[in-house]
Parts: sequence; C-alpha cells; structure tokens
Amino acid sequence: MVKIKEFDVKNEINEFTIEEFENVSRILNDEDVEKFERWANLLIYLGVPESDVYDLDFTEFVKYIGIFSDTKVKPSSEFCKSIELDGYTYTSHEDELKISVREMKMIEKQVSNNPHNYISYLMSVLFKRNDLTKVEHYTDAHIKQKAKLFSSLSAELAIPYATFIGLKLSNRIENEPTEIVE
Repeated sequence: MVKIKEFDVKNEINEFTIEEFENVSRILNDEDVEKFERWANLLIYLGVPESDVYDLDFTEFVKYIGIFSDTKVKPSSEFCKSIELDGYTYTSHEDELKISVREMKMIEKQVSNNPHNYISYLMSVLFKRNDLTKVEHYTDAHIKQKAKLFSSLSAELAIPYATFIGLKLSNRIENEPTEIVE
C-alpha cells in the first residue's frame, strides 16, 4: 500500500483480489486511452478522487506513478494445489501441473474474447471441485459460478497460473507453422 496524496492505494500483488488485478490490467492496457489518462483512470479506480487526480501538478503526478510502480512484493512462482472455498475443496493438480487440450481450448477462447479479464476464468477451469465429475466440472454454468467465486481470491494465488498459461499461449503462437506442409 502506498500513499497518493492522503489516500491509501493498493499497489502490491498480495493486496489485490483477482477481480481487482484484472481491472488494473484492463485499465493499464487499454490502448484506446492515452498513457497518462490510463494512469489517471487507475488512480481513480483505486480510490483517489477524480478531482484530486486531475488537479495534481504533472510533475507530482509522474512522481506518484513512480511510487505506485515501485512494488516490493514479488509474485511467487509456486502453484497452489488446492483451495478451500465455501466448504468445498478445489484442486488444480496432484504432482505436476498438466493442462488438457479441452482446458487449453477453453482458456484460449476466453483470452481471445476477453484479453484483460480472463484470470478468474482460467482459475475456474484449472481448479476442479473434488466432489464433481468431469462432465459437471466443465459445464458453462459451473465455470461461470466458479469464476465469480475465484474473483474474490488473492491475485497472488493466480499469478503463477496466469504466467504458465501465458507462456503456453505465446509459445504456441511463436511455434505455429505459417503454412501447411504435406
């Protein structure tokens, strides 16, 4: 947490929920908005009143962006294997994280359709409720409900998974053949 004027503003990964982190990502990556407006929108989203943000001297504004960006907590690379939520246990993997073609297809589609709000979705695909079958686990309604539940979890839990999936997707794109060879 940092001070922007007299306001406490979250800036560390362990302070954000998955939903908040997705919103921060969406705001900062919105290419339809100029860079400094994105930062202003971010500070407003994080609780600094709009009038306080837009009345800042530009030099002070840039200083606050630097303060916000100077994070101390580095995300873990450890995968959390199970999560207890609302009386249920959700497990992502036993020994080594493996992703099925079905799961990758679902995640890739979500990333394509919603590139800044997919983390809670990917967590809902990868974490399976222990008392349900595969059929039940992969229904749209179940995935949607789980994504809503998971959005309130700490973003810190999701970063290793988002990084892992991001690398899988970028490797697929980089290694994809440009023409069909017979």
